[in-house]
Amino acid sequence: MYAASVAFALLAAVLARLGAIGWGEALWATASVALAFVPTGLWGGSGFRRRAAEAALVPAAFALTMVGGTAMRWMLVPPLLLVAAWTAVAVAWERTPTNRRPLLAALLGLSARAAVGLGLIGFSTFATVAAIVVAAVAPWAAARRSGRRAAEVAALGAAVIPWQRWPLVTLAVVAACAAWGVLGRRRSCDEVVLCWLPGVGAAALVAASLAPWAGFPVSEIFPAHGWLARAAVVLALIITPRLRPGPAGAVWLLATLSLGPALAPPPEQRAFVLTEELGELRMSAGSDSPYVIDLAVRNGDDLEDDVPLAVLRFAGADHLVRTGEDGGAVVWRPRGSGQSARWRPAVRKTFAVPAGERPVLYRHPDLPDRVEVRVETLGAVRATPPRDWTLPAWLLAAVLAVVVTQALSGTWRQPVAALPWLVLVLGSLVARAPIEPLRLLGERLAVDIALAAVLLAWLPAARRWLGQRRVFVTVVVLLVPLALATPHLTPPLYGDEPFHLLVMDSLATDHDLGLADDLDLEHRPGNTLYAPGWPLFHSPALGALLLPGYLLAGRAGALVLLALMGGALAALIARRARALGLIEARVGLLVLLIAATYPVATFATQIWPELPGALAVATLLVLVAGPRGGRWLGLMIAVGAAAVKTRLGLLTFPIAAVAWFRRGRVRGLVMLGAATAAGLAIGWLTMGHPFGPYRRLHHLIPDDPGLVVRVLGGLAFDPAGGLVFTAPLLLVALAGVAALWRRGGPGERGLLAGGGLTLAALLHSSEWYGGGAPPARYLVPMLPAFALTGTMLLIRPLPWRRLGLVLLPPSVIAWWVLITRPHFSVNPGDGGYWLADALSRRFAADGRTLFPSFLVPNTATWIVPAVIVVIVLLAVWLVTRSATTAAVMRRSWIALWLVAAAGLVLTL
Repeated sequence: MYAASVAFALLAAVLARLGAIGWGEALWATASVALAFVPTGLWGGSGFRRRAAEAALVPAAFALTMVGGTAMRWMLVPPLLLVAAWTAVAVAWERTPTNRRPLLAALLGLSARAAVGLGLIGFSTFATVAAIVVAAVAPWAAARRSGRRAAEVAALGAAVIPWQRWPLVTLAVVAACAAWGVLGRRRSCDEVVLCWLPGVGAAALVAASLAPWAGFPVSEIFPAHGWLARAAVVLALIITPRLRPGPAGAVWLLATLSLGPALAPPPEQRAFVLTEELGELRMSAGSDSPYVIDLAVRNGDDLEDDVPLAVLRFAGADHLVRTGEDGGAVVWRPRGSGQSARWRPAVRKTFAVPAGERPVLYRHPDLPDRVEVRVETLGAVRATPPRDWTLPAWLLAAVLAVVVTQALSGTWRQPVAALPWLVLVLGSLVARAPIEPLRLLGERLAVDIALAAVLLAWLPAARRWLGQRRVFVTVVVLLVPLALATPHLTPPLYGDEPFHLLVMDSLATDHDLGLADDLDLEHRPGNTLYAPGWPLFHSPALGALLLPGYLLAGRAGALVLLALMGGALAALIARRARALGLIEARVGLLVLLIAATYPVATFATQIWPELPGALAVATLLVLVAGPRGGRWLGLMIAVGAAAVKTRLGLLTFPIAAVAWFRRGRVRGLVMLGAATAAGLAIGWLTMGHPFGPYRRLHHLIPDDPGLVVRVLGGLAFDPAGGLVFTAPLLLVALAGVAALWRRGGPGERGLLAGGGLTLAALLHSSEWYGGGAPPARYLVPMLPAFALTGTMLLIRPLPWRRLGLVLLPPSVIAWWVLITRPHFSVNPGDGGYWLADALSRRFAADGRTLFPSFLVPNTATWIVPAVIVVIVLLAVWLVTRSATTAAVMRRSWIALWLVAAAGLVLTL
């Protein structure tokens, strides 16, 4: 009930003690969490909704821990804390007694005020108290007189407005709100305010980002707006109450377009002072995009307009950057905090530097020596690498996905339909705000904003579709947008993907498999790996399978085909789970876990043979369980899987053999042998050997016991190549292997046998991790086995089963990171791991020493797995002996991870 609040306080205290954040920042954040989560825990119960509300603390805790820049962290954490508090109160509202709801609204206001409490630093006690009181009284009065939605809007607005700057006005507002709360007429306006939430809520979150620096002139937030923007906002206020939540949100998004054009993202360049001693500086090269320079001036208050500050030389000409409005746009950056906060303007000038040319920058010689010119940023505008879309493009893509999802599912009529539009309106406001580093923060998190909107639209739709047993549609509607987005997140990743794209391009253009004339080694030196072009480096079967999509839309079309395969895989697994006795409610849970955890979404957005292999396995399971067994079709699928990747035959042929052995062992062996020969023949014809250019049959025999241990340990515990840090639920599912062997059909037993063969075939390999591939790549075709063994755990009432809830946060975080940043999924092979490297940068320490790499062994390689095993066994033992302990651990799922994060940071 209180565990999450206490754990968050512990994490904040540890970060403050280490100097990663300030003590004031830690105290305000802790107060915000406590004010929202302690009373809602008392009044709102401890069910699944409460635990979901506690999960809203994870983004705030992650940002507090991992974001190093002070200004950027202060712009990010307060809105996340506000969202967490809002979620906690929304979940608890209906369960809270009616007479306590005004108090709950007041606590929401206080929590929101504490979330932006850094803006109160330095103000007088009187002004601070007045600002805090109005944050409580306004939502209290709104809850008494107008209902929940009005209270939420009042809490957001009263918290983010800098009342501390006008204490006397604030007292008058407090008195007016108190009088309204006591004497005003009761009139619920929930439906009206609900349709205002996308606009008002997004504006409040932007204001929360700026609240630590109270006093920013409102007119400068969107300087390009005029009477049209004001008219658009008023019109939205009038129109939206007459619409359903989904269309109302779209109207608010359209209204933001009147605030001005979206601004270009700033180049990520360190600031420096431009002095005469530096002379002429050769800057970064131009590109096909605009070239931006931001100059801030100190000690230049008496300078007239149109005074030259600096010179940028390119294309044989000098280009001046001047003061004044004619010098360029104005971009604002904060300094200090609270009462001492100041907003520093910078002149932003945009040039058209030719691609490839490196311009020269120098201070203008006529500028007085006392004037300091600071180059805040400079360079060609570009998306955050390796992406090629900027924030506006991601918002547009997310809008299309949200519209399609809500239209297909009919959820645009529901109140929750407003939430994805709130996120999109927030992104649109950030894209138009000439405030740094807010605009840069929006650019870095552009794909996260888009994915959050897509998920908020998809989850209600998934609930409706799963109730109708439409598993394929549920999963495909999520995976297809992710697949279409991936080509704009990263170029083709290292590994199999470039080869398969090369094969598809050759088939599409040359209509042959000869790659020698397609390698283009001068511009793509990485293709040297595939030279001379024949025999092929990999089987061309996967490229041929994805060719229809490639012909329609290139790489994106091929990925859409993989996304459709992911939906079919989930549907087939759900079908087998029902046949094995899983009730429909838990089938929906299983499907959600398949769609929103690793590995399906990752392998549906990258070109690898593993997802088609998993689909072949699931198809065979359904065929074998049917009344006719699907002998011939199953055999063809098994041969096709082996043609895509020879090792897939270890999984598919045992299942296909089951159907044939029913007709007699001799006949079954003959047909299985013929099919195996056909699969191997494809490898011989295209690669010179079924195992490819480097492996032969004798290589499959393990000759190093130490390597066997490293393979098994790495597949389980290696952070970049194993399961425990990316897909821990798959490891837990292995506890159901024995039950699946007993309760499953012959197909499931054949699958488990094939899984054993696959694992045995990896024991010899120093490339057990799959090379430059996502974690545990070679185990992904066994996903139907993992899912069905997990099904056994969902069927059986095991006392420790619900401990799996504790593993959801790391599973979802890993899924999110690998989807939004696919290049993080590539195993560097040097013992690195994205989280370890991020911790190293944040805390100036070697984070890799805390993660058990089995590629570059260290002390953690043996200690961390042992500790994990001991903790798991101890937890299982405790919950099997005490139902109270089990309940406490389930309720503390977020608290446990916050404490673990504090311990990890403290250990660095």
